[in-house]
Amino acid sequence: MTTKKKRKLGTLAVIAATGAILTGCGPPGEKQARQGEQLVEAGEFAAAIAPLKEAADILGAAPGPAQSKVWNLLGLAYHGARQLDGASEAYGRALKLDRNNVAADYNLGCLRLEQGNLQGAIDYLTTFVALRPHDVSGYLQLGEAQYHQALERAGVQHNVLMEDARHNFEMAERWGKTAQAPNALGVIEMQRRFPTADSIKTAAGDFQRALERDPRFAPALLNLAIVQQQYLNQSRQALENYRKCLESDPAIPHAREIEKTVHQMDVQLRITITPEQGGTPAATPARNAVPPTNPPTNPPPARAKPVGAQPPPAPVLAVASAPAPEKPAAALPAPAPPPTPPPKSPDVSAASAPPAAPAAVSSAPPSPPVKTSNITTDLPAVAVAPPPPAPARKTLVEKINPLRWFSGGPASASAPAGETAPEEPPLAPKGSRYKYPLPVTLIPGDRGQALRWTEEGAKARQEVGLDEALRYYKEAVRADPTCYDAELALGLAAVDKRDYDKAMEAFIRALQVRGDSAGARYAFAWTLQKRGYYQDAAAELEKLLAAHPEEVRGHLLLGKLYAERLNEPKQARQHYAKALELDPQNAQAEAIRAWIGANR
Repeated sequence: MTTKKKRKLGTLAVIAATGAILTGCGPPGEKQARQGEQLVEAGEFAAAIAPLKEAADILGAAPGPAQSKVWNLLGLAYHGARQLDGASEAYGRALKLDRNNVAADYNLGCLRLEQGNLQGAIDYLTTFVALRPHDVSGYLQLGEAQYHQALERAGVQHNVLMEDARHNFEMAERWGKTAQAPNALGVIEMQRRFPTADSIKTAAGDFQRALERDPRFAPALLNLAIVQQQYLNQSRQALENYRKCLESDPAIPHAREIEKTVHQMDVQLRITITPEQGGTPAATPARNAVPPTNPPTNPPPARAKPVGAQPPPAPVLAVASAPAPEKPAAALPAPAPPPTPPPKSPDVSAASAPPAAPAAVSSAPPSPPVKTSNITTDLPAVAVAPPPPAPARKTLVEKINPLRWFSGGPASASAPAGETAPEEPPLAPKGSRYKYPLPVTLIPGDRGQALRWTEEGAKARQEVGLDEALRYYKEAVRADPTCYDAELALGLAAVDKRDYDKAMEAFIRALQVRGDSAGARYAFAWTLQKRGYYQDAAAELEKLLAAHPEEVRGHLLLGKLYAERLNEPKQARQHYAKALELDPQNAQAEAIRAWIGANR
């Protein structure tokens, strides 16, 4: 750790009043304790350990509360020096000497959260907020611990813990205006199994409120971008927020994935449409264009191969630093545990978008809020440490990401070197209709195993190749045929393999599990038209647009089908016009208007 870095940390680990830690202690040990305190303030945590240990030895016969404060400060020094066992022992000793030292409760709760002991964190933090009911940082940390524990549970336990987390973030909102609390509330809103229009609107409002309080709060920028991209058909706004997120925190988890998304969204927004012979529009990528990876809500070219990687990550839960008190209080910043998954999300997520779900997507996570004083003005100030939380965990959707969504391009574009593109299968005979499989009742299986296999498939897709990824995805579907993420991942991989029949079967099952999924419906329609089942593709797109009339990509593809394949120019004009109405600034707008003018 550089001197500059240490000093920065030290400013967050200040005691409210110099010497307050030894109130009532008397001169013995005061010099050593003050020296250790000053070193902690300067971020010299390892150097602070020796004088604080000496102070603790000298104060061995002092009253319990006086010793407790020194031991708590020693725990803070160990914590900052990443000697977690020493920190745990010192905080525990502080509590044995003075059970009313709530700062030690907070610090132990933070430490347990960092160590992945979620129940231990909840126990200590619950005690802390009970004794300090107006403390914002306590509610933020407790809500985060409950949120992560909820992700590890199922059924009633999951719902109860998620509601407990929501309650504590709402309490944080009540007692202080932070960016962390509304961001976390938005993430929880997006954790619904089937986000509704109202819940999506609520989550977007939460992320906006977080940014009103801190316009550079990277987690909220990322989460809002994911929701705008995947759910709100606001591609340009999403692109702008992705860029702001990277500017605000270049080291944010999933930075590389976000950079790819930014590049590919930018390219896709420049795709143009030029008239074909006969007056029908054909999509033409801009010069040097490459297929974007993550455009669940962006319109693909009317004629070109649909693009986009799997949906963005689920929203990223990041309770970063708590609001600074009027007087400096002890605070040791450490990475906050990202959402588990699905994910960590973020689409929100990503895939988890990034991550969310849309969420939600990973370098070391940002520092979480850390507690410092925890003490009201009528009590001695106490140093409190925050936890460098558990290792970052990606959301499931983030891990699935095969780098393209229906790219139809060579597998080698996102696969390891040496993997060649499969041949394009022949089209179905002209006028053929797709034979939908008979409906089958899907029996739920081992969801946890299915998600694990799906994650392994995503990793294999990046590191080994498409065939290995397909093997994992098939195992995931066998483990639980009702796992939407597994079915969607299998379908996407089959598209890359150009096994469109298998892809359609997987998309149908995904739609059986989640019938309102715009992404799965569009994927199914795109694959049908790729296979030559134009009437069925048009019918599926009509279903998509009936449920999601704002889907620009759906209007563009349906307009193309009506214009080029089904000889319905009137219908084509309607959908091209609707696409212009929804996105008048679209780079394809001029060409679409020219086509409409030539085909009145």
